Amino acid sequence: MKPRIRVGLIDGAVAGEAAPAVVESRRFNGLDAADGDHGGLVAQCVLEHCAEAELIVAQVFDRRRVAPVAAIVDAIDWLVERDVAIINMSFGMAHETPLMAAMCRYAAGCGATLVAAAPAHGPAAFPARLDACLAVTGDARCQRGEIAYLGTANSDFGTHPFVRPGQPQAGGGASIATARMSGLVAARVAAGVPASRLRQTLIGAARHVGPEVRHG
Repeated sequence: MKPRIRVGLIDGAVAGEAAPAVVESRRFNGLDAADGDHGGLVAQCVLEHCAEAELIVAQVFDRRRVAPVAAIVDAIDWLVERDVAIINMSFGMAHETPLMAAMCRYAAGCGATLVAAAPAHGPAAFPARLDACLAVTGDARCQRGEIAYLGTANSDFGTHPFVRPGQPQAGGGASIATARMSGLVAARVAAGVPASRLRQTLIGAARHVGPEVRHG
Protein backbone atom coordinates (compact mmCIF):
# COMPACT_ATOMS: atom_id res chain seq x y z
CA MET A 1 0.00 0.00 0.00
CA LYS A 2 1.43 3.37 -1.03
CA PRO A 3 1.99 5.95 1.71
CA ARG A 4 -0.34 8.92 1.83
CA ILE A 5 1.38 12.04 0.54
CA ARG A 6 0.31 15.38 1.97
CA VAL A 7 0.02 18.10 -0.67
CA GLY A 8 -0.65 21.68 0.35
CA LEU A 9 -2.73 23.88 -1.95
CA ILE A 10 -2.57 27.67 -1.61
CA ASP A 11 -5.70 28.65 -3.51
CA GLY A 12 -9.40 28.95 -2.82
CA ALA A 13 -11.82 26.43 -1.40
CA VAL A 14 -11.99 22.99 -3.03
CA ALA A 15 -15.36 21.87 -4.31
CA GLY A 16 -16.53 19.13 -6.66
CA GLU A 17 -15.03 15.70 -7.28
CA ALA A 18 -11.79 16.46 -5.43
CA ALA A 19 -13.43 17.56 -2.17
CA PRO A 20 -13.27 14.11 -0.48
CA ALA A 21 -9.45 14.20 -0.70
CA VAL A 22 -9.30 17.34 1.47
CA VAL A 23 -8.32 16.34 5.01
CA GLU A 24 -7.87 19.86 6.38
CA SER A 25 -8.76 23.36 5.19
CA ARG A 26 -8.28 26.82 6.67
CA ARG A 27 -9.09 30.31 5.47
CA PHE A 28 -6.44 33.06 5.69
CA ASN A 29 -8.27 35.98 4.08
CA GLY A 30 -11.21 37.66 5.79
CA LEU A 31 -12.64 39.08 2.55
CA ASP A 32 -15.35 37.40 0.48
CA ALA A 33 -14.08 33.92 -0.23
CA ALA A 34 -13.46 32.70 -3.76
CA ASP A 35 -15.83 30.01 -4.96
CA GLY A 36 -14.54 26.45 -5.14
CA ASP A 37 -14.23 26.28 -8.93
CA HIS A 38 -10.54 27.12 -9.39
CA GLY A 39 -9.46 25.33 -6.23
CA GLY A 40 -11.47 22.31 -7.29
CA LEU A 41 -9.81 22.19 -10.72
CA VAL A 42 -6.36 22.55 -9.19
CA ALA A 43 -7.07 19.76 -6.70
CA GLN A 44 -8.49 17.51 -9.41
CA CYS A 45 -5.37 17.93 -11.54
CA VAL A 46 -3.12 17.04 -8.60
CA LEU A 47 -5.15 13.91 -7.92
CA GLU A 48 -5.11 12.79 -11.55
CA HIS A 49 -1.39 12.15 -11.17
CA CYS A 50 -1.31 11.09 -7.51
CA ALA A 51 -4.66 9.67 -6.47
CA GLU A 52 -3.42 8.80 -2.99
CA ALA A 53 -2.57 12.41 -2.11
CA GLU A 54 -4.10 13.98 0.98
CA LEU A 55 -4.91 17.63 0.32
CA ILE A 56 -4.32 20.35 2.90
CA VAL A 57 -6.00 23.52 1.63
CA ALA A 58 -4.94 27.03 2.58
CA GLN A 59 -7.64 29.40 1.30
CA VAL A 60 -6.19 32.82 0.51
CA PHE A 61 -8.06 34.21 -2.50
CA ASP A 62 -11.14 36.41 -2.59
CA ARG A 63 -13.76 36.43 -5.35
CA ARG A 64 -11.46 38.49 -7.60
CA ARG A 65 -8.64 35.93 -7.25
CA VAL A 66 -6.68 38.45 -5.20
CA ALA A 67 -4.82 37.57 -2.00
CA PRO A 68 -2.89 39.69 0.52
CA VAL A 69 0.79 38.76 0.68
CA ALA A 70 0.45 38.37 4.46
CA ALA A 71 -2.21 35.69 3.93
CA ILE A 72 0.09 33.74 1.59
CA VAL A 73 2.98 34.00 4.05
CA ASP A 74 0.79 32.70 6.88
CA ALA A 75 -0.51 29.94 4.61
CA ILE A 76 2.99 28.69 3.78
CA ASP A 77 3.93 28.68 7.47
CA TRP A 78 0.76 26.74 8.34
CA LEU A 79 1.38 24.16 5.61
CA VAL A 80 4.92 23.60 6.86
CA GLU A 81 3.47 22.98 10.33
CA ARG A 82 1.14 20.43 8.73
CA ASP A 83 4.21 18.59 7.36
CA VAL A 84 3.21 18.71 3.71
CA ALA A 85 5.63 17.25 1.16
CA ILE A 86 4.58 19.60 -1.65
CA ILE A 87 3.18 23.14 -1.70
CA ASN A 88 1.28 24.01 -4.88
CA MET A 89 1.14 27.70 -5.78
CA SER A 90 -0.90 28.06 -8.98
CA PHE A 91 -0.36 31.80 -9.09
CA GLY A 92 2.35 34.38 -9.64
CA MET A 93 2.99 38.07 -9.13
CA ALA A 94 5.23 40.64 -10.73
CA HIS A 95 7.04 41.96 -7.68
CA GLU A 96 9.02 40.07 -5.08
CA THR A 97 8.33 40.64 -1.40
CA PRO A 98 11.19 39.86 1.01
CA LEU A 99 8.96 38.30 3.68
CA MET A 100 7.33 35.89 1.26
CA ALA A 101 10.69 35.04 -0.32
CA ALA A 102 12.07 34.26 3.13
CA MET A 103 9.07 32.07 3.95
CA CYS A 104 9.45 30.12 0.69
CA ARG A 105 13.10 29.48 1.49
CA TYR A 106 12.15 28.46 5.03
CA ALA A 107 9.59 25.97 3.69
CA ALA A 108 12.12 24.50 1.26
CA GLY A 109 14.65 24.25 4.08
CA CYS A 110 12.09 22.27 6.08
CA GLY A 111 11.88 19.72 3.26
CA ALA A 112 8.81 20.89 1.34
CA THR A 113 8.94 21.05 -2.45
CA LEU A 114 7.39 24.30 -3.70
CA VAL A 115 5.80 24.23 -7.16
CA ALA A 116 4.87 27.66 -8.56
CA ALA A 117 3.27 28.95 -11.75
CA ALA A 118 5.42 30.76 -14.30
CA PRO A 119 4.46 32.49 -17.57
CA ALA A 120 5.70 31.01 -20.83
CA HIS A 121 6.76 34.46 -22.02
CA GLY A 122 7.51 37.86 -20.52
CA PRO A 123 9.15 38.70 -17.20
CA ALA A 124 9.78 35.93 -14.70
CA ALA A 125 7.07 35.66 -12.04
CA PHE A 126 7.41 35.58 -8.27
CA PRO A 127 7.64 33.28 -6.35
CA ALA A 128 8.45 30.92 -9.26
CA ARG A 129 11.72 32.72 -9.94
CA LEU A 130 13.10 31.81 -6.51
CA ASP A 131 15.63 28.99 -6.35
CA ALA A 132 13.44 27.52 -3.61
CA CYS A 133 10.67 26.81 -6.15
CA LEU A 134 10.13 24.63 -9.20
CA ALA A 135 8.90 27.08 -11.84
CA VAL A 136 6.26 25.48 -14.05
CA THR A 137 4.40 26.61 -17.15
CA GLY A 138 2.07 25.02 -19.66
CA ASP A 139 3.63 23.20 -22.62
CA ALA A 140 1.34 22.15 -25.46
CA ARG A 141 3.82 19.49 -26.59
CA CYS A 142 3.14 17.50 -23.45
CA GLN A 143 0.44 14.90 -23.24
CA ARG A 144 -1.07 14.24 -19.84
CA GLY A 145 1.66 12.92 -17.55
CA GLU A 146 4.55 14.12 -19.73
CA ILE A 147 7.23 16.56 -18.58
CA ALA A 148 9.26 19.10 -20.53
CA TYR A 149 12.56 20.32 -19.14
CA LEU A 150 12.72 23.94 -20.28
CA GLY A 151 15.60 25.43 -18.30
CA THR A 152 14.76 29.00 -19.30
CA ALA A 153 14.96 32.21 -17.30
CA ASN A 154 11.19 31.96 -16.74
CA SER A 155 10.49 28.27 -16.26
CA ASP A 156 12.21 25.12 -15.09
CA PHE A 157 9.59 22.70 -16.36
CA GLY A 158 6.46 22.46 -18.47
CA THR A 159 3.67 19.94 -18.59
CA HIS A 160 0.18 19.40 -19.99
CA PRO A 161 -1.69 22.70 -19.61
CA PHE A 162 -5.34 21.79 -20.10
CA VAL A 163 -8.04 20.81 -17.63
CA ARG A 164 -9.34 18.24 -20.12
CA PRO A 165 -6.90 16.78 -22.65
CA GLY A 166 -7.78 17.77 -26.19
CA GLN A 167 -10.29 20.38 -25.01
CA PRO A 168 -8.48 23.72 -24.62
CA GLN A 169 -11.85 25.48 -24.56
CA ALA A 170 -12.46 23.87 -21.14
CA GLY A 171 -9.67 25.96 -19.65
CA GLY A 172 -6.02 25.65 -18.79
CA GLY A 173 -2.74 27.49 -18.58
CA ALA A 174 0.20 27.77 -16.22
CA SER A 175 -1.94 27.37 -13.09
CA ILE A 176 -3.30 24.03 -14.31
CA ALA A 177 0.14 22.89 -15.47
CA THR A 178 1.49 23.74 -12.02
CA ALA A 179 -1.17 21.60 -10.36
CA ARG A 180 -0.42 18.71 -12.69
CA MET A 181 3.28 19.02 -11.92
CA SER A 182 2.53 18.97 -8.20
CA GLY A 183 0.71 15.69 -8.78
CA LEU A 184 3.63 14.29 -10.78
CA VAL A 185 6.03 15.36 -8.02
CA ALA A 186 3.77 13.81 -5.37
CA ALA A 187 3.75 10.51 -7.27
CA ARG A 188 7.54 10.46 -7.23
CA VAL A 189 7.65 11.27 -3.52
CA ALA A 190 5.22 8.40 -2.96
CA ALA A 191 7.60 6.16 -4.90
CA GLY A 192 10.42 7.07 -2.52
CA VAL A 193 12.27 9.86 -4.34
CA PRO A 194 13.73 12.25 -1.71
CA ALA A 195 13.18 15.99 -2.05
CA SER A 196 16.89 16.49 -2.73
CA ARG A 197 16.64 14.32 -5.87
CA LEU A 198 13.34 15.54 -7.28
CA ARG A 199 14.70 18.13 -9.70
CA GLN A 200 17.17 15.69 -11.27
CA THR A 201 14.52 12.96 -11.37
CA LEU A 202 12.14 15.27 -13.24
CA ILE A 203 14.88 16.27 -15.69
CA GLY A 204 15.64 12.61 -16.31
CA ALA A 205 11.96 11.89 -16.96
CA ALA A 206 11.53 14.76 -19.44
CA ARG A 207 9.89 13.83 -22.74
CA HIS A 208 10.89 17.19 -24.24
CA VAL A 209 14.02 19.26 -23.65
CA GLY A 210 14.26 22.96 -24.39
CA PRO A 211 11.53 25.57 -24.77
CA GLU A 212 8.48 25.08 -26.94
CA VAL A 213 8.87 26.79 -30.33
CA ARG A 214 5.73 28.11 -31.97
CA HIS A 215 5.61 28.92 -35.67
CA GLY A 216 3.35 31.25 -37.56
